[in-house]
Amino acid sequence: MSEYTERAEKFLADNGLRLRATFKGDKCPPWCGEDGRGHVHGDRYRVTISRKAGGRVSFDFWNSLHDMQQGNAPTAYDVLACISGDIYAPETFEDYCTEYGFNAGSRQAERDFRRLSRLAARLRAFFTDDEQESLSEIQ
Repeated sequence: MSEYTERAEKFLADNGLRLRATFKGDKCPPWCGEDGRGHVHGDRYRVTISRKAGGRVSFDFWNSLHDMQQGNAPTAYDVLACISGDIYAPETFEDYCTEYGFNAGSRQAERDFRRLSRLAARLRAFFTDDEQESLSEIQ
C-alpha cells in the first residue's frame, strides 16, 4: 500500500468514515460536452462516504483512463484527493472560469460550474471543518 493510500485510509479511520465505490459503467462524464471535449476518462463509479455515527454523501466519480485500462477501481486516495480540491471550488462563475481557464461565455462551462458548486456545497455540509482541513492535507 502506498504512503498516499495509507494517509487516505487513516483519514477515514480517524474520522469514523467508510468509503464505498460501486462500478456503474463507462458512460461519459457530464463535462465531456457535446463537442467531444474531454472524452478521455476512466470508468464511472458511484461513491458513497458514510459515517459510522450516521449520515452519508454520494456522488459519481470517474477514475483515470490508466486505471480503467489496468482494471483498477479507485482507491480511497484517488477519491479523497479529488474531492479535497472540489470542496474548495470557486464560489463565483467568473472565479471558476479564471481559475480553470474556461470561457465565461461557454454554456458548458456554466453547467460544469453549477454541477461543481452543488457538489462542493454537499461536501462542505457533510465534512466537519476539522475534517475539511485534514482532507486538504491528503493531496
